[in-house]
Parts: sequence; C-alpha cells; structure tokens
Amino acid sequence: MTPTQGNIFRIELRSRNVMLFTFLIVCALSFLLAAQLKWVPNLSFHYPSSTPTPNKDSSRNPASSSSSSISTSIPGNDDNQNDSKAGSLQLDGNKEHDPFITMFPPRPVAEGEKFLAYLPHSGLHNQLISLENALRLAAHLNRTLLLPPLYLSHKRNTIPWKEPPILLDSWAERNKTGLEYCRDIDPSTWPPKTKEQRQAMTEEEKKTERECLLYHAWTITPWTYFYNIPKILTGVVGVGGQEEPIRVFNRPVMSLEWLEEHLDIKDPSTEVYFFNDTSRYAYRIMDDSETDYGVMPEIDEEDMTRSMKYALRYESSLFLTDLQRRPEKVLHFGSLFAADRVEARSEKHQALQLYISREMNLWNQAIVDATNSAEKQMEEWSIQTKRAAPDFLGVHFRTEDGGFEKLAPKNLRRIAAWLGEMEKQDLKYVNRTEGSETTTVPESSPDQDPSTVTTEVQEVVPTFLERCMGSPPESPMIFMATDVHKPRHAPLLHEFLDQYPCTMFLSDFPEAVEILDQIHNTADGVHMLPYMIALMDANLAAKGREFQGTDKSTFTAYIMNDLWPAYHPGRVAELFEWNEGTAQ
Repeated sequence: MTPTQGNIFRIELRSRNVMLFTFLIVCALSFLLAAQLKWVPNLSFHYPSSTPTPNKDSSRNPASSSSSSISTSIPGNDDNQNDSKAGSLQLDGNKEHDPFITMFPPRPVAEGEKFLAYLPHSGLHNQLISLENALRLAAHLNRTLLLPPLYLSHKRNTIPWKEPPILLDSWAERNKTGLEYCRDIDPSTWPPKTKEQRQAMTEEEKKTERECLLYHAWTITPWTYFYNIPKILTGVVGVGGQEEPIRVFNRPVMSLEWLEEHLDIKDPSTEVYFFNDTSRYAYRIMDDSETDYGVMPEIDEEDMTRSMKYALRYESSLFLTDLQRRPEKVLHFGSLFAADRVEARSEKHQALQLYISREMNLWNQAIVDATNSAEKQMEEWSIQTKRAAPDFLGVHFRTEDGGFEKLAPKNLRRIAAWLGEMEKQDLKYVNRTEGSETTTVPESSPDQDPSTVTTEVQEVVPTFLERCMGSPPESPMIFMATDVHKPRHAPLLHEFLDQYPCTMFLSDFPEAVEILDQIHNTADGVHMLPYMIALMDANLAAKGREFQGTDKSTFTAYIMNDLWPAYHPGRVAELFEWNEGTAQ
C-alpha cells in the first residue's frame, strides 16, 4: 500500500523575544522532519495480493458496528457484570481452575466481529507493557483482542524484537513437539561433568542433554496465571465513558496460519491488514479523537519538548481515527512495546490508560502466599531488632545487561543517597528520653563508591539478624529486589550493607521461596521458580512504605507505576520519569 501523507503541522508561534522565537522555529522544523505522518506499509511477505483500500466514508464510525454485542466468556462470570467469581479462581487456591489453562475457552467467531493482534517479544515486563497498550487499543477501536500467551525464558532463549517475518519464525521455533520425553528429565539437576565424562558421552546422551536443556529453558503460560485479566475486562465499563467490556479471543499459537483457520479468514489479502515494523520504533499511534493534528493548537514549552522526544524516537505516526475506519477483519500490529507507543491525549483515554495500569494486579496464589510469609517474617524481625520506624523501605537495584552493569555503582550511590534522606525523616519515630545517647545518622556521600571494597571478603557472611541486631533503632529495614547473584556475598554491596545493615533480600526468606519452588507448569512440567522470583521480588518491594528504583528500568517502572500504587491507594505516587532503554 502506498503510504498516505499526513497533514502538515501549522503551529503559530508567539514569543516575547527573538531568541525564544528562533528556538521554537527550529524545534518545529525538526519535529516536521522527524515525524512524517503516514501509513506504515502493508506487510506483503505473507499476503502479496491486492492491497486493502481504506474506508473513505468518514461519517461511518466502526466503533458502533455490529460487533458491539459480542461478549467474552469468562468461567464463573457468565453475566460479565461481576468479576467476584472470576477473581476467586486464583485466590481460592485454584481449586476450581488449573491456572495454567486459559480462562478464555475456545468459542466461535461472532458475525461481524473484528479483531486486533500484535507480536509480543522480549521479557515479561516488556510483554506486559505491550499487553496494556493492546487492551487500550482494543477498547478504542472496539475490536476483540487476540490474546497471546506469556512467554517466559532464560535470558539466552528470549525472543527479542525483530522484523515481523523473523519474529514470527522465532515464535514458530518455540515448539516442544517430539520432546515430551524431556518433561521428567531436567539436565540442570545433573552434576557438572568433567572433560573426560563429557567426551565419554554417547551421541544419544548428548542429544538428550541438548534437547532437554532447551525444553526446560522456556515455557508459556496464559496471562491469567499471574494477572487478574477478567477483572480488567469487565471492570472497565464506565471508565472514561467505556460502555462495554473489553473482548478477548485466546490466541495460543502465534502464526498467521492459525488466524486463517480459527477466525474463518478466506482471503487474507483483504481481511488482514499487517503493519510492518521496519524498526523497533517504526510507528506511534496518535490520539486524535479530540485533537485535530491538521491544525495544531498552540502548545507550551513542556509539550514541545515532549513532542520532540517522540518525534525523534518514532519514524511515523498512525492516527486513531484512521484505525477506527479500517474495514479489515484483523488489524495486525508488530511490536506494541513502549509506554508512550499509544498516545492518551483525551481525558477519557487518559482515564482508561490509568485504569488498566493500576488494575493489572498480581493475583497468583503462590506469589500472594509467599509475600504474606515474607511480610510476617519482616514484622517479627522488626520487633526483634527494635526498629524505630514502622514497616520497611523498598528498593530495586538492577545490574545486569542493557547497560545497567556499567551504571551499577552510580545507581547504588543514588539509592544510598535516597535512603539517607529517608533515614533523616524517620528520626521522628525515635523516642529519645532526657540524657539518652543520640545516634548520628550516617551521611550518604554522593562521591562515595559502594563498589570500592577490600579484596578480602570473610568466608562466613553475617546473616540479616547478625547485621541488624547491633544497629541503631533508626537504621531502616530495607528490602532490596535485585538481580545481583548471592547479594550478601557480592563485593558490590559490601559497603552498602555496612552502611545499611538491616537490608533484606529474597534469599533471606527460604520459607517464602520454598512455596514457589514447588510449582511446575502443568502443561510441560517446567519448573516455574526462575520466572516467579522476579515477580515475587517486585511484589515484596512494592509493599514498602516508600520505594526507590533503578533509572531507566522497566522493572522499576512496573513497581512504581503499577504495583506500588495498588498497595498504597491512599497516597499519590510521584510521577516516575523513565525511558525504556533497551528492550529486555
């Protein structure tokens, strides 16, 4: 399809001095050059025949099409008006429903039903961002979301962003057909082999090891295993004027052939419109539902800065009203990752965005139980060590990949400085009687490098209680969610733990970890602990009365923007400005 040209921005610039006027002119010209408003080319490598023609009848609003009467069937929630039963399926211990089985059973396609699809990629939190964007788009366009599975893997087996043909191939390669024998064979539990033992292995033994290592290196689950999706679908009614629940259609297989077979698609060239990802940030979806981008109103300096940021990131723009007029049965996007991928300019769309983000609550029973176990232990430790301040502070310290390793010392200094300020505020909790000894709060020097430690580390590492018992009452209890391996032994954290001896890690709660350690995916037998640890870390850190994370980490943004507000509804979380950095 030949890309259509967008309208040229007409921005009336009013300034009080020549320098400001010149600056705004340069910004506007840069914006025009960077954000050419056009359709992303139709993906023709699968559907090479005639290109679909846009619906020219602008008076017809497809958001009011016949598909509005379609509803998503949710077990235990037949009327789709009250999600209390659906919400109990996880929290009642999964007695009524295997959580590894989707809560959205197969159903026939309704007459006139239109769909929205996308290609997930990268790690769990990036997939979550994409899902939230997809749910918003499905609501905006009144289309049924083709809900993909959640892909979980070791880092070496992740599915990174690639152009759609390669991304589809990557999904196709995630196939365990013929490897079912590996279900009960987990090579990761085998003892390490010597060079001689490995040379003595038969070809069959090598094949078994290779195949079974790959078998257990990844798994898929429905999104409902971790998140209360049914509540979001039904609870959205009334949010920002939303009149109906969001509809979903389970998509267990990420192939185009599956679409044709299960959506009754007879002519893909006219029934499927595929947006081609020519780059990681090929397009941004603009909310022109209440804004005429052809005649841009005056904007302040802050809006101009924000527009410049988006213009430099995205190669092209798609307009929401244009997408609403697309006649095809399926609108298929590539990547929907990035928090700013789908603009929310109107108040009703901002309300929907906030609702979906805040209601994406963890409801996995094992994580809930493990979190409760850890919190109970924390309360006992707080009393035992005579902490002055109530509860604990949550922090997230990321150190691996995406440039975080190089920035680890700087990020740790930033966390330490924040903790120093929190510690000063906590002095109000310290009850001092006349003549009692006053303990000086240690200052956090921005020039101090916590990674600078002595080369000799004692073999016997003090436990949490051994470190915390002798510390002053105002020394705060801290829970650190981190990817640092064996954090109590890590040289990087040696001085930090000296400064903040009441710091806790997930490894300090073996009983909580044991709850997660028992879980295997009922579909393929894969051990779920490696994939649940991160969410458990996030969930526990979010319980902290205050939270500080790692700059530019999607994991931090997830805790700050989604989990922390859910656990502290009486408070307004400070806006956390962050950029996604590299997709993880």
